Amino acid sequence: MQQELVPRRKFYTNDLLSGLVVFLVALPLCLGIASASGAPLISGIIAGVIGGIVIGYLSGSHISVSGPAAGLTAIVLTQLDKLEGNYQAFLFCLVLAGLIQLFFGLFRLGTYSNFIPTNVIMGLLVAIGLILIINQLPLLFGIKTEILQQRWGEGIGLLQHLDYGAAIIGISSIFIILLWDKTPLKKMVVPSALIAVIFAGLLNYFFISANSSLAVSTEHLVNLPNIFSGVESIISFPDFTQWNNPIIYTGAITLAIVASLETLLNLEAADKMDPQKRASPPNKELVAQGIGNTMSGLIGGMPITSVIVRSSVNAASGAKTKFSAIFHGVLLIIAVLFLTPLINVVPLSSLAAILILTGVKLASPSLFKRIYAQGWKQFLPFIVTVVAIIATDLLIGILLGLLISFIIVLKNNLFRGVRIIHEAHLHGNITRIELAPNISFLNRSALVSALEKIVSGDTVVIDASNTYYIDPDVYQVIKDFRDETAAENGIDVKLIGFKIHYPEIKEEELDIDVSTQEIQRQLTPAQVFQLLKEGNQRFVNHERIYHNIARQIQVTAQSGQHPFAAVLGCMDSRAPTERIFDVGIGDLFSLRIAGNIAGEKVLGSLEFACKSKGSKLILVLGHTDCGAVTAACQMYEQKKDITQLNETPHVQYFLKPIMQAAENVHKEMTDYQLTSNFIQAVTIANVQNNIAYILRNSPVLKKMVEEGEIGIAGGIYDVKTGKVDFL
Repeated sequence: MQQELVPRRKFYTNDLLSGLVVFLVALPLCLGIASASGAPLISGIIAGVIGGIVIGYLSGSHISVSGPAAGLTAIVLTQLDKLEGNYQAFLFCLVLAGLIQLFFGLFRLGTYSNFIPTNVIMGLLVAIGLILIINQLPLLFGIKTEILQQRWGEGIGLLQHLDYGAAIIGISSIFIILLWDKTPLKKMVVPSALIAVIFAGLLNYFFISANSSLAVSTEHLVNLPNIFSGVESIISFPDFTQWNNPIIYTGAITLAIVASLETLLNLEAADKMDPQKRASPPNKELVAQGIGNTMSGLIGGMPITSVIVRSSVNAASGAKTKFSAIFHGVLLIIAVLFLTPLINVVPLSSLAAILILTGVKLASPSLFKRIYAQGWKQFLPFIVTVVAIIATDLLIGILLGLLISFIIVLKNNLFRGVRIIHEAHLHGNITRIELAPNISFLNRSALVSALEKIVSGDTVVIDASNTYYIDPDVYQVIKDFRDETAAENGIDVKLIGFKIHYPEIKEEELDIDVSTQEIQRQLTPAQVFQLLKEGNQRFVNHERIYHNIARQIQVTAQSGQHPFAAVLGCMDSRAPTERIFDVGIGDLFSLRIAGNIAGEKVLGSLEFACKSKGSKLILVLGHTDCGAVTAACQMYEQKKDITQLNETPHVQYFLKPIMQAAENVHKEMTDYQLTSNFIQAVTIANVQNNIAYILRNSPVLKKMVEEGEIGIAGGIYDVKTGKVDFL
C-alpha cells in the first residue's frame, strides 16, 4: 500500500528557544558592530530586525541568520570617512548596494562566487579581523578615537586620557568571555558575550551607586535613543541629493560584492551545520539580502549579511525552520521598546572586548601558519590582500589579491598546456607532445619551448586527440614547425587529432606501436626480453606509453596478428599481462590458467605461437599471493588426497604439479614451516618446473631455444607493487 506523504511542519517549539538564544547573542553584537563601524547604535538594531524578520522570511535557508556583520565594519568606516561622516549619504550608498545585490540574484550570479580564490577570501577575513582589533583597542581603554589620532605621539602621556573604569570593565569582559568559553558553563543557553555585557552594566551601575571615580563617563556608554521620544530620533533617511557623488557608487559596488561574498560563504557553512542537510539556493539568498539591505538603507539601518556566529548558534540550539531567525528579530524590537534604559548603562568597552576577540578569531596566527604551509602560491595572494586592505580599502585589497592570483595562474599556464613524453615503441623512439583540452595563446610559449628541443632526425608526434579547442595562433606555430623547421632539419612530424579542428590538415596513420610481421622478424629474443622489462618498469612507475588501441585493432584485423612473445600466466584477475608489460593489442599471446601450469594443450598453444606465428619469447609468469599455490601448499602439509576433492574434482590437474613443487622445496629446506617464505619458494619452483616441462615435452620448442630462434624465461609478478622479478 502506498504510504501517505506527511507534510512538513512550518513551526516547531524548538524554534522559539533557538530564536531566544540567537537574540541573546545578536543584541550585544548588533550594538558592538554599529559602534565599531562608526554608525549610530540604533542602526545596528534596525539591521538586526530587518535581517531577522524580512530576510529570515524571504531566505531559502532554514538555519542561516542575517544581521549586521563584523566583516563589513571596515567598509562602513572607510565609506563614512570618505563621506566626511555623512551617515545619510552612506544610507544612499547602502540602498544602491542592496539593489546591486538584487540584480546579482535575479541574474543568477551567485554561483560566480566559486571563482574567487579561497586565499583571497581568507585574506579579506583576516584583514577585517585586524582592522577590528586596531579600531577597538582605544575603546577598550576608554579613549576616544579622535583623541588617539590627535595625541598618538604623546606615548605614556595618553594615560591621562584613559577612562579607567571603562578600561577595567573592558579588560574584565575579555577575561570573562575567555573563561566562560573554556568551562562547562559554555554549554549553558546564555552566551558568553551576553554575560560580559550584563557584568559590565552591573559593575558600572555599582560604580555609579558608590559615587566612584571609576564610573564610566556618559560618552563611553551605549546611547540608544528612546523610541517613544519620536520616530525622527530613531529612523534616518538616505540623502538622495548625493546622486552625483562618485564615492557613493564605488562604495555601493564594494559593499555589494563583499556583502554578497560573505553571505554566500556563510550560507554554505550554515548548510553544512543543518542536521537535515538542506541546500539553500544562493541566488534566492542574494535576492533576499538585496531587499533587506535596500530596506535597511531606507530607514537608517546598517549593511546586512548572513552571519556565521548567529547561524552556528541557531543550528546548535536545535532550530528546524527559519521561524527562529524571524523570532529573534521580533525579540530585538521588544528589547528596543522596553529595555533601552538598561541597555544604555552598558559601557562601550565591553562591546569593544567582544569585537576584539572576534577579530582575534578572524586573524588567528594559526591561520597565517596554515596558509604559509600551503606554499607561496597560496600565501602571496593572501598576504597581499591583507596588507592592501589595511593600507587602502577593501575593494582595492580584493582586486590586488585577485590580480596576484591571476598572475600566478597565468604564469602556470605559460609553461603548461603541453605534456612532453619520450616513448620507446616497437618502431623506435619518439617524442610525443600531448596538448591539453584547451590550448590558447597562453600555452604558446610552452609549445614553442617544447618544439625547440626537438633535434634533427627525431620523430615527434603532436597529439590533439583530447583537445577540444586549438587557438589559431597556436595552430600556426605547429604548422610552421612542420612545414619549415622540421622539413629543413629532417624531423619527422606526425599530427594526430587536428583534422576535427582544421579539416584542411593532412594526418597520417601512425603505426609506431603496431607489431607488424616485419618488426617481428627483426626482433631477437634478447630484444623482446628487454622490451618486456622496460614495459614493466613503466607500469611500476605509472609512466605507461600511449597505445592507439583503435588503430591496433584496425591493423591487426587487416594484416593479421604478429605477437612478439607468448606469456603463460595465472588466471588471477590481478595479473593482466598486457597491462603488466605495457604493450598493446596484437603484441602478446596470453595463455592464462590457474597456477600457470603447462599441460599438453598449453604446449600446443605455445608451439603455434612460436613456430607458426613467429613469437620470439616464451615467458612463464607466476605471481605472489597465488591462491592455487597457497591451496596446494596447505594440502601438501595436511597430506590430503587431491583425487578425493568431490566439490571441485578437476582442480587436481593444476594442483598436483604445484604439490610436487612443494615437495621438492620441502626436501631442500632444513627448517620447514608453512610460511609466506615457503609459499614464495614454491611459487618460484613451480615456474621453473613449468619451464622444464615445456623444454622436456616439446622437442619443437626445445630445438628453437637451442638454435636461438626463441628464448624462454620465467618471472614472478608482485601483486602489491606491480614489479616482475625475472628468474
